[in-house]
Amino acid sequence: MSGFSITSTTPTQAWSILTRHARDEISPLRLQELCTDNDRVSSLVTVVNISESASKRRLTRAQKEQELSTSTKSTDQVYVKNNRSRLLIADFSRQRMTLETLNHLLRLSMTVDVKGFIQTIAWGQNDRHRPIHANANSANRPHFSFDQQDEFQANSMMQHPIPTSPSRSVASNMKKTRFANNDDFDDQTITSTIYHPSNTMNNSKLPMNTVPSMHMALRAPKHCNLHMYNAHGTNVLQAIHAEHDRIALFTNSIRNGNLRGINGHILQNILVIGRGTAVAAVQFVYDALKFDTEGIAALKYNLSDRKLGMNMNLKQNSHQKRSIRFLSRVDPVAIHGAMGDWNPDQTLVISIIPNGDEADLLHLTNVAKQWIVQGTKSSKREENVVGRHVLFVTQSEIFFRVQTITKPESSFLVHDCAKSEAFSSLTVAGLLPLAVAFGWNLVEDILDGAHDLDSHFVETNPRHNLPVLLALVDLWNDHFLPTANPLKAQGGRIVSPFMESFGSYPNFVAMIEGQICSRIPAGKTRNAYNKISPSGTVIDGGLCGKYDRISFQGGRTKPSELIIAMDSQVQASGDDLVQSLFRSSDGFSLQDHLMCSFFAHADVMATGNMNARIRDGQTVVSGYTAPTYLGPSNSFDANGTFPLASDHEGSASGNHPSTLLLCSRCDAFACGQLIALAEHRAVISARLFDIDNPFAFTSSHGSILRLKQEDTMREKLESMFQRIDLVGNIGEDDDDDDDVGDGAKVNLAVKTLLSHYASTSHQNK
Repeated sequence: MSGFSITSTTPTQAWSILTRHARDEISPLRLQELCTDNDRVSSLVTVVNISESASKRRLTRAQKEQELSTSTKSTDQVYVKNNRSRLLIADFSRQRMTLETLNHLLRLSMTVDVKGFIQTIAWGQNDRHRPIHANANSANRPHFSFDQQDEFQANSMMQHPIPTSPSRSVASNMKKTRFANNDDFDDQTITSTIYHPSNTMNNSKLPMNTVPSMHMALRAPKHCNLHMYNAHGTNVLQAIHAEHDRIALFTNSIRNGNLRGINGHILQNILVIGRGTAVAAVQFVYDALKFDTEGIAALKYNLSDRKLGMNMNLKQNSHQKRSIRFLSRVDPVAIHGAMGDWNPDQTLVISIIPNGDEADLLHLTNVAKQWIVQGTKSSKREENVVGRHVLFVTQSEIFFRVQTITKPESSFLVHDCAKSEAFSSLTVAGLLPLAVAFGWNLVEDILDGAHDLDSHFVETNPRHNLPVLLALVDLWNDHFLPTANPLKAQGGRIVSPFMESFGSYPNFVAMIEGQICSRIPAGKTRNAYNKISPSGTVIDGGLCGKYDRISFQGGRTKPSELIIAMDSQVQASGDDLVQSLFRSSDGFSLQDHLMCSFFAHADVMATGNMNARIRDGQTVVSGYTAPTYLGPSNSFDANGTFPLASDHEGSASGNHPSTLLLCSRCDAFACGQLIALAEHRAVISARLFDIDNPFAFTSSHGSILRLKQEDTMREKLESMFQRIDLVGNIGEDDDDDDDVGDGAKVNLAVKTLLSHYASTSHQNK
């Protein structure tokens, strides 16, 4: 390996090195042995601390909230409680990899210019090599989050770069400054190496100098004198912050009761119609914050009684709180479940239709509008009723101008700097429902968390960069490790939330990676890895351990990812009953038990059951022996009892890799961090798999691909209904009608089943 250097290694060579390393060096190693190397373990833990700027913004916001609050607690106490030990930790020590593995992965990241790619993402549509500025008087700001103090710190840090040796523990207290160049190689060296003519992989490609998506600008803080220019020299932050002001003003009017339903009721039921990344992000944040102390208070804020809501006393209405439900498919059961027990007078519908050609979402919106109009029984004009109860969000400017869903003042257009579906989480499509439910203050905390992770992503070198490390580990598990496994486990991972608040996080991560990492790579050369699909499917591990036996004993188990918050949301609750139940009789809190279960789960997957068990006078050592084959008829022995070999059912074989994600507290700030983390991780994975420009993806959700076939099915079903009305049956001759023409065909199986459905449905009608 010493014959290779960073400056001479090509991506193909780095890929081959990793393949041989997995086959020859990692294959015989077990996690039981790897986890005993303390130097390795400490070096495979990454810690992200809250930035000083984010900490100051949170303190300022806490001071403003304190001035408006009647609480007797001081501002410092509120700040310390919400800002204490803000950490985001990733533990990779239970991965089947060594420090040499990490070195090889980092070499691969260098050969594909991950660091330069990150800088390009941060600059967006502006070429960082030839920057465009608004005018001659504009400050020369190489990145939107640079300020004078940060620039001074970065320049000072560049004079004393920190080595990137993987043997150094990343848990050490290393001072990190914004945009510090901590690498031994600069962007120019890497770029010249990657696009050198001798590199056959890239000799037909040009460096990516700009990206169309500027999604990092969506969470850039206001009042910080920041700039981020698009290709036309316009500072997009001005329009984004103006949009934020409109959302804040509009949603605060709803929450304060100034903007009510058509009959004077406060709007407390929020129905979100849509699908895709933005809706998945809303569901993740809502499920995470509805148990949080601040989230509960925000959901209950200023709610009225069940009539006109003239009484604003929170204590008298503590049983009421705002709620969000979701509709994404024309399913009668789902529609009834979402709207059946709600009062239309108190319901606000937010319809998110990205392009205007999503027929099923338009149909759901019309159903909801009809339900609102009929349920409110107002004598006012229908457009006025709909304008009070229906909000509309779209990415299409044409559809925005011609739409008739609701009034223009109740319509919102997604900013064109982030119209890719994969990066719509923190656009108006995601912020509007959350701002109505939780208020703009908590939404700002979400944006602060996302911006804090953005800063970490841009400023930190790949060795300590959390999204980069996660993507590299995903690549290792998806491709290299299975090649060394005779059982050939497929790619992907199982994401298991270890607390109720993170229950929707796996679905959100799956949505992000499904949009970014689901396409076939560029494949412009004969390199083997160019033919490999990116990251496999993300599986929701569930809250109740539904995959525990597979994780502990399965032969082809996917790698696991466990996520938890160290500070319980319930612990801070003022509920006396909860406080009395929170501490158990053994002196441990419920959170203590949960944390022990969290680490025990990961350890058993990694090392197996290390203790011997004694049963029926015989010692059964669990862990690393192959189970005994009992034969097809040995379910019971001669005495009618289970045979001794069934003891292996209580053993775990170990050697199943996992990554642990821990955050200090599951609150709005942490949710923002996790949203940005999922985005950056997926983008780096796409880069490693050589996907052509993941930012150029269509703004449509994947379901748009089946719309043409759906139209064909509807036409076929309509023709069947018409034939039944005319002749009383479908008949066999109707099957030949679809064979004429150039349209989409309907195969025989579908015709048969659809005709049966048409006959049954017609009889029921």
